[in-house]
Amino acid sequence: MKACAYYSVLLLALLAIKTHASETLSVVPDSAQALGIVGGRYANLSDASAVRVSPANIMQIKKTELLINAAMWHGDIRFTQNGGQSVDMNRPWVYPASMYLVQPIIDDRLSFGLGISTPYGMASAYPKGMGAPLRYALPYLSNLITVDITPAFAVKVTEDLSFAVGMDIMYADLQMKQFYPWGSLVPGASEGDIQIHGQGWGVGAYAGVNWTVAKRHRFALVGRLPVKVRFRGDFKASNMPPALMGLGFSQNSNFNSDMTFPGSISAGYGFDVTDRFTIGFDFKWSQNSSHDDLPLLIGNNQPLLGGATSSVFGWRNSIDLGTGMTYKLNESWVLRGGYMYSENSQPANSYSPMVCTNDRSILSLGVGWRGKSRSVDFTYAYVYNPTRVISGSSSNPPGQFDGSYRHQWQVFSLSVTQRF
Repeated sequence: MKACAYYSVLLLALLAIKTHASETLSVVPDSAQALGIVGGRYANLSDASAVRVSPANIMQIKKTELLINAAMWHGDIRFTQNGGQSVDMNRPWVYPASMYLVQPIIDDRLSFGLGISTPYGMASAYPKGMGAPLRYALPYLSNLITVDITPAFAVKVTEDLSFAVGMDIMYADLQMKQFYPWGSLVPGASEGDIQIHGQGWGVGAYAGVNWTVAKRHRFALVGRLPVKVRFRGDFKASNMPPALMGLGFSQNSNFNSDMTFPGSISAGYGFDVTDRFTIGFDFKWSQNSSHDDLPLLIGNNQPLLGGATSSVFGWRNSIDLGTGMTYKLNESWVLRGGYMYSENSQPANSYSPMVCTNDRSILSLGVGWRGKSRSVDFTYAYVYNPTRVISGSSSNPPGQFDGSYRHQWQVFSLSVTQRF
């Protein structure tokens, strides 16, 4: 029982990993404009997604704007175990979307913004035909979906200084499915699977300033508090041996947990080199250590986890650095380019094929068109993680997740803005 219990504790815990890296799947900017200047957006972003990214910037928007973003992500993710087994993620496409609205209330003095986005997320699916030991150590399906509702108000304090406050009203849905070898508990029993599914809400806050320190020079600062989400849901087990049910276990029980999404401090500098060329530089610090453990409470089925009630992480705080550039070809067309380095926060001893992360680089190129009442922007980005070789992972048995990890993404982002 002990080995299977440890597998379950570890893998349930790892579901939270993807949410705590400083820049994860959906945290990469969701609008094409923001992605196009990925490493230099805080002081320069001028579309409605600034509601969440750098809220004081919405004072630059003079008319009502509705922004709709859609993206296609294609992942190339593979784990090659030291023992020789190799598994690829078999659902490589992800399709995030978001929407933002900015409404000026008092011209040049007060504006309101509202966003609906998916800032954090994870989706992994591995072949059901995996062989042992990975068959019982890796979930064949895991999903973390978040929806963040972000109302914000911005006010122009002086001609050179804008200030904004906002709220994170976050919903999260967590799901995992994994094979379970009942024969390790009851000799001769066939395998089944275990599933958890929980939902929850959390509330946080953020604030930002945008200051024109001199002609052509801007400085932006954004602070965001952590958001704690409490999950409530169900634990289900299929094909559970009758002998275990006779001991008080059941195929269904409650599932309870909580997860803290990290707070952060971001700073950006923007400089209009000429009337056509603008450059920006960004820095971000993320408090990934704010989520130190993941509670795992499944009621009367708790002994299946070896008596454990939580799993402890060793996450490190991390930083991002980057730059972004914009060049206006004319009054209608603009070119964008950006680079961002994002520091890995995941230590080797808690590494998993579910979340193959490393220090990563994001390179982006984009183009935008602006008409009288509508804008269309498109950006392509390549998310590069160097292959990471892991040894000494604290799995059970030790080292079963040792090996090499490849993890790359290609992103295609399209945004449409309608002005009223």
